[in-house]
Amino acid sequence: MALSNPHGATHPLHTLQLFTRENIHTLQFPSSGDGEYAHRYLPRVMDDPQKYIRNVHNTQLMAVKIDDVILPISLTNFHPENTYTVSPYSHYVSYGGLEEVKHLNNPPAEKMVKLIMGPAACYFRYAELDKVVFVNNYLLSTNLYPSVNSSQLSAVSEALIKWFPDRAIIFRSVDQKKNPHVVQTLDELGYDLVLSRQVWYMDPATALKTRQCKEDLRVLRKNEYEVVNGRDLSDDELRRAVNLYELLYLQKYSYYNPQFTFDFLKLARDEEILNMYALKKAGRVDAIMGFFIRNSVMTQPLFGYDTSLPLAEGLYRLLTLITLQEGLKRNVLVHASGGVGNFKKVRGGESVTEYNAVYTKHLPRKQRLPWKLIQAVSRAAIPYFKKMDF
Repeated sequence: MALSNPHGATHPLHTLQLFTRENIHTLQFPSSGDGEYAHRYLPRVMDDPQKYIRNVHNTQLMAVKIDDVILPISLTNFHPENTYTVSPYSHYVSYGGLEEVKHLNNPPAEKMVKLIMGPAACYFRYAELDKVVFVNNYLLSTNLYPSVNSSQLSAVSEALIKWFPDRAIIFRSVDQKKNPHVVQTLDELGYDLVLSRQVWYMDPATALKTRQCKEDLRVLRKNEYEVVNGRDLSDDELRRAVNLYELLYLQKYSYYNPQFTFDFLKLARDEEILNMYALKKAGRVDAIMGFFIRNSVMTQPLFGYDTSLPLAEGLYRLLTLITLQEGLKRNVLVHASGGVGNFKKVRGGESVTEYNAVYTKHLPRKQRLPWKLIQAVSRAAIPYFKKMDF
């Protein structure tokens, strides 16, 4: 893949550099918490993304350094089995269009959507919807933003358009709750805000005072689960944790979610990519969660439990309780991702619309039009999504 300037970009206010797996060893990572996290994560995953997330296909992971901020970027070409975290096609067609409609339990509506999505899918492949650069993409379901100012965002955007003139530029996981200046800056630069999903924020101090969380604490005590730090999990227990994640996020929800491997969880444990906690009873791990914190926000890309156990075990409730307790300890806001909205709402959760901010003005009409179509549909869908239990 040819780059117009593979090493850097000139800007009157900022220093920008682009790193690939070939030269990532030359990157001087900042000594900040975010910089150290990037150092532990990026060189390993960049070398072979599929070793850590099985369904990352036709994708290159790179990194942009602007001043002392590291922003990972992913470059993708179409593959039918890509995870939605690297593929707009998987996000809007395979997952969001064809799989989510099944949850409506409305066969006529499902049939109608499939009739519409068939021709749309062919068109999106023709129009190269997946020819994109995702910005701030650690390949996880939620990408929290580091401390980055408007001038830096503008400089990064300008450089990416020059480096990748044939690709749409997309900033993932933007919302008005925690990064309003990102939304405002990108809007001023000409980016289109395209619906991604509804997500939930939870203030641990408020949530833990709710009647539901107090009941969750009673269930934890009653069911006698031991809360185990992920650093103490054996390799066999990590393999069990992979299976628990798959039971929930792949088998119950969608195989377009990131398919974490044992190597990913081993990296998470050994390099503290994630702070992991497990629920253990009678010598067996029955549930797992893993979170990271960036810029005073915490999110949990790893969540799973043994779905064959009785609901009375309350494993999802207990994982959420642990999440909130850890958030309270660290005095951070919990980004609770999407899904099970009513569950999060009664525990004090606030629903927020999350967007992909998409820039296509430098592209030919063929590549611009599908994004205009998705944006138009997403605008109409936002009120509907807010009412759904997503």
